[in-house]
Amino acid sequence: MNIKMCKVQRKYERRAIQMKRSIQNLREGIQVFKALACETRIAILVLLMRKGPMNMTDIAELLKITGGAITGHCKDLYEAGLITIETRGGKHGLQKICSAVTDPLAIDVKGSMKP
Repeated sequence: MNIKMCKVQRKYERRAIQMKRSIQNLREGIQVFKALACETRIAILVLLMRKGPMNMTDIAELLKITGGAITGHCKDLYEAGLITIETRGGKHGLQKICSAVTDPLAIDVKGSMKP
């Protein structure tokens, strides 16, 4: 594993540790709600929960979407804390392996009513 790849992998691992698993008010959850508002992103999550970690290319092939589309969808899911992305060396360069975050996610709807 080269130094550049190690730095990228550590960046993703740090991000995974920092993800919130509870939403204290509705505004705080906008990124999660937006990520779940798309059928394709839900399909990605379901696929990852059923099959386990997969690289982006395989996900795109199974869902019949382009490489550019899968990158954008996975980025949205990652930023919402719904998946993790690990970069690994493969036969033809780097591969991005996606995994579903299956920890419970709590939403405090009443928290939105606090001033």
